[in-house]
Amino acid sequence: MQQAPTVLHVGWMSRAVDALVRSGAEVTCAVKPADAPAARTVCARTIVVPDPTRSTDVLAGLARAGLAADAFDAVCSGLEFCLLDAAAIAGDQAGVSRALAMRDKFVQKRGVRDAGVRTADCAVLDETGAAATALPSFPQVLKPLDGGGARNTFLVADERELTAALGQPEFTAGGGPWLLEEYIPGVEFQVDGFVEGGELRLMSISRYVQNLIEVHSGGLVAHIVLPPRTHPELYAKVRALAETAFKALGHHDGVFHLEVFQHAEDGEIVFGECGARVGGGRTDEVVERAFGVRLHDVWARLATGRPSGVTSSPGHADDKVFGGMNLSARPGPVRAVPSAGEVLDRPGVVYAEVSAGPGTVLPDTTEATNLRAGLAVVSGADEREVEDRMRRLADWFAAQVAQETSDTAG
Repeated sequence: MQQAPTVLHVGWMSRAVDALVRSGAEVTCAVKPADAPAARTVCARTIVVPDPTRSTDVLAGLARAGLAADAFDAVCSGLEFCLLDAAAIAGDQAGVSRALAMRDKFVQKRGVRDAGVRTADCAVLDETGAAATALPSFPQVLKPLDGGGARNTFLVADERELTAALGQPEFTAGGGPWLLEEYIPGVEFQVDGFVEGGELRLMSISRYVQNLIEVHSGGLVAHIVLPPRTHPELYAKVRALAETAFKALGHHDGVFHLEVFQHAEDGEIVFGECGARVGGGRTDEVVERAFGVRLHDVWARLATGRPSGVTSSPGHADDKVFGGMNLSARPGPVRAVPSAGEVLDRPGVVYAEVSAGPGTVLPDTTEATNLRAGLAVVSGADEREVEDRMRRLADWFAAQVAQETSDTAG
């Protein structure tokens, strides 16, 4: 490969594309029309397509531009929903198999279970009538096979609740299939890092302040990095699981975002699911502060077939603990919202972004973990202080958001 590789990035993700450009790559981006203006300010070439998550749309867009996928040194994406399409466009059958294993939740669980990794029992529901005999006992979790952000994910206690969940419009509209899996009681963690040459080079374990499924009941979406020096046994157990799982899934070079549980009954680690991408929210900002590694830069180099650029073994910062969180408020139209600068003035906040503003209609953040009004990275002397600061920040932010009323809206 040449020194400055030519790259096709599928879909628009500013942090991923910026990292490719920083790495010296010449980037062509296939994007939907709404993202074209932003892409044109950064990319060498922009291909506008109806839907970049459809490989047929991207291939047709390339053909209209007189280009072919094999004209690029690499085809990649930093977007979860474009990963499989990027591999298909590249024409790499082995890459397609790896991307599928890191994307389809049933294929993934079957693969790690066959390798001896403990994970939830699960079944594919091709149609609603198969639900009654799919798994032997309750509670169970119903979700899309390729979902993200806990969207359309339901915890069901019995067959009546399962039938009701399958009757929800989001399920009946799609018609299936769905994934039904055993509920794992215990604490949920997110694990982020990268693998290079089959070696697990960086692993950051964060404890969720509340398990992600609790977002549907108004839970706080937040995670706190656990320093390896204070959690050596947990790091050893998760590392053993991750190394076996990545080998089984064929994930030898690339970043990862892994979800695991520590079972409430026996304390053992249970595989949840894993993506070949940088974690959502501002996981990249959290990991950089905790371990000194810029995950998007690592992703950009590994995705284009080059060394990661990380030459030493990353260690955790000695004097602080970091965590990332969503900022949210009641759904509806907004009249006023705190600025990013005001959020930065709160105790321990080292990074903030606020996406909402006057006139914005805030979404119902209980629908998915990627719905929010903003994001923050919070620091503290230890995990307890970080969590306390996060909860206080969440309450303060929600209280400061002024909603439109029927009188002001008119």
